[in-house]
Amino acid sequence: MNVSFATDAALLAWIVLALTLTARAEAAAGSPATRSALVVACVCATLVCATALSRPAPTRLACAAACGALVVAAFADARSGYLFDAVTLPTALVTATLATLGGGAHDAALGVLLLVGGFGSLVALSRGRLMGLGDVKAMYAIGAAFGPYEALVAVFGACACGVATAAIAGRLRRGSEVRFGPHLAAGSVFALVAGDPIVHGVLGL
Repeated sequence: MNVSFATDAALLAWIVLALTLTARAEAAAGSPATRSALVVACVCATLVCATALSRPAPTRLACAAACGALVVAAFADARSGYLFDAVTLPTALVTATLATLGGGAHDAALGVLLLVGGFGSLVALSRGRLMGLGDVKAMYAIGAAFGPYEALVAVFGACACGVATAAIAGRLRRGSEVRFGPHLAAGSVFALVAGDPIVHGVLGL
């Protein structure tokens, strides 16, 4: 079997699985997604995975798995306000495994420690007022897939997207609730496209 075909098939199967897990979690929470929303989520996630395959070989599969699932999860978060464990936890496991198999265990561990440690502390100190644990679990996948430097690019992109969206919607004020899942997905896609050029080309790291 052609390796490229096998990879494409595996990623498509992963997107379908992430979509299925998310849809079941939404239904159990009482907010089932419409068929059109599921189709749009699947198409967007597939396009993101296709983009990820243009990255260097050691990180492409982990990045594809993380970004594809986060895009699916983002659609659910936008609808229901939840990043479900049913998709974030398997995504964390899959991305960490793929990063390790690709020889990036050290960078994956540093990325996870930076994001989960930093933002997990923020959740603990604020008692969940500034950010939810679902966002931190999603960051595990970002840290494992992208490593410490590109993970920071992803977080920067997510924060910039969140601020811009809130400003456009007229919600840029203290106490406003922001569903951060869609912004995390946008940030991960930003890192997917621009992370490597920024970290290695601009910053020279």
